[in-house]
Amino acid sequence: MRQKRAKAYRKLMHLYCMTFGFRQPYQILVDSEMCKCAVASTLDFGKQLYTVLQGEVKPMITQCCIHELYLQGREQQAAVDMAKTFERRKCNHREPIPGDECLESVIGDKNKHRYVVATQSHPLRVKLRSVPATPIIHVNRSVMVLEPPSDVTLRAKAAAEDQKLHATAPDLALVGPSTAEDKPRKRKGPKGPNPLSMKKKK
Repeated sequence: MRQKRAKAYRKLMHLYCMTFGFRQPYQILVDSEMCKCAVASTLDFGKQLYTVLQGEVKPMITQCCIHELYLQGREQQAAVDMAKTFERRKCNHREPIPGDECLESVIGDKNKHRYVVATQSHPLRVKLRSVPATPIIHVNRSVMVLEPPSDVTLRAKAAAEDQKLHATAPDLALVGPSTAEDKPRKRKGPKGPNPLSMKKKK
C-alpha cells in the first residue's frame, strides 16, 4: 500500500475509534460477493484487511450470505470454504433472505455494534452510506479500498464534537447554579506597610 493511502486510512480509522467507539479487533461483516471476488483475485483476504484497517480484524459472515454461496453450486466451493473460516454472525432469519437485505438488517439504522462492512454490492454500499459510522470496504481492480466517510458520518462526527463542548443537563445539575453572589468579595482599601520592611525603633 502506498504511504499516502496508508496515512489516509490510518486517519480515517482514528476518526471511527475516537468519535464512534470502534475497537480492535475490528468486526468485519463480509458478503458472498466479496468472498467470490477475493477468491477470483487470489487475495490474501485476512492480510489485506489487516493492512487496510491497520489493526487486528475479525471477519464475520451471516448464514444468509453463506446460503447464497451454496445456491451457486460447486463453482463457488472455494468461496464457500473461505467463508467457513470466518466467525458466524447470527442474523436471526429463520428462512434465508438475500445477502444485501440480511446485512442491511444486521447493521440497522445506527450500526450500534460497530461493524465494518466488506461488500462488492454497489446497491448495498449506497444504502449503507446513509447509516452514520459505517466503514465500507470493497475491491477495485484487485486492490482493497476503504471508502472515505459519507456526509452522514461527517455530520454525526460534528454533532458528537459539538455535544462534547457543551455541558449536559446532568452535569449542570451536579455543578449547581453559579451566581456572582456566591463568590466571596475581596475588601478594597489601603494596605498597611509590610512589617518586615519597617525599621526597628531604637
